[in-house]
Amino acid sequence: MSYENIIADYSLTYDDISILPNQISELKHRSDCDTSVEFLGLNLSVPIIASPMNTVCGGRMAKALSELKCLGVIHRFNSTEEQIEEFTENGLLISDFKAAAVGINQDTEIKRIQKLADAGIKIFCIDIANGGSKMIEKFINKISKLIKDYKLKIIAGNVASYETTKYLIGLEVDAIRVGIGNGAMCSTSIKSGIGIGQVDAIIRALQAKKDTKSTVKIIADGGISSPGAMCKAMALGCDAVMFGRVLAGTEEAPGDVLKYNNQRWKKYCGSASFAVKQENKNYIEGEESLVPYKGNVTKLIKEYREGLQSSMSYLNSKTLDEYKNNSTFVRLTSHSFDERKPQV
Repeated sequence: MSYENIIADYSLTYDDISILPNQISELKHRSDCDTSVEFLGLNLSVPIIASPMNTVCGGRMAKALSELKCLGVIHRFNSTEEQIEEFTENGLLISDFKAAAVGINQDTEIKRIQKLADAGIKIFCIDIANGGSKMIEKFINKISKLIKDYKLKIIAGNVASYETTKYLIGLEVDAIRVGIGNGAMCSTSIKSGIGIGQVDAIIRALQAKKDTKSTVKIIADGGISSPGAMCKAMALGCDAVMFGRVLAGTEEAPGDVLKYNNQRWKKYCGSASFAVKQENKNYIEGEESLVPYKGNVTKLIKEYREGLQSSMSYLNSKTLDEYKNNSTFVRLTSHSFDERKPQV
């Protein structure tokens, strides 16, 4: 009986855990903490990647992040020529900090990869909702020669289990996006009943990485709404975090600034909702809303970097490797979570 397959363990989210400050710190200031990471041949100053969403990462966002030594993945919801134009107009073709998203339609996306690779793009994100699909295996097999000839790096996903992470590791991808149903504009869990808590998904993915002795990079994708949540993702053992809503509403995010009720806003859409309009496909897993205008992305990245440095300093960690090794977690009750919030 299917009801006998219910797993007894709780599925944890970022709000269900907290990092235990059990280290005696010898660091004088958080600025002593180095937040840089090696990621797919890049040295990211902060382990932040912009999600390939049409209201999050276009050329301007990717350019701004490249100047901060973070990575933007330019979305795929346009023509190949328009996607290349985003790179060209923003001077990204001479930068190492650039990546592009593609789908898995073999009639269009293999040609897209070829043209983007010819333009100098080396990092590709295969952007589909379910990374645990045979379709992605067929697509990777089709582009295997391109990957080898151009020495491409492949990001795949999304997954939220041990089995699907292990499956993508078997396909020899370079990085895996972990998280299903956790994004602010993702309605997968509501409409399909699929998904688990993001911390649970990360733990399962990291266990698959450990058991297979893989060097694949694990990206925490979804559920991050504060610097503290990013800290928990990195402390758990992730290699990077992917931001959607966090970056939406910034000056560099695609779209115009709107004025409503004497406030400034920008549109934020789930990828599926946008695809409905562009391709007239029967997607159900995306929403749309307005988010407050946040100003320049540089200030926001600085806030998240300083939050990570502060957390690292509590754990006497000069590097992120030390931070991961020094981290211990406790589970929170609903009352202990509420107690930790500012009482205004």
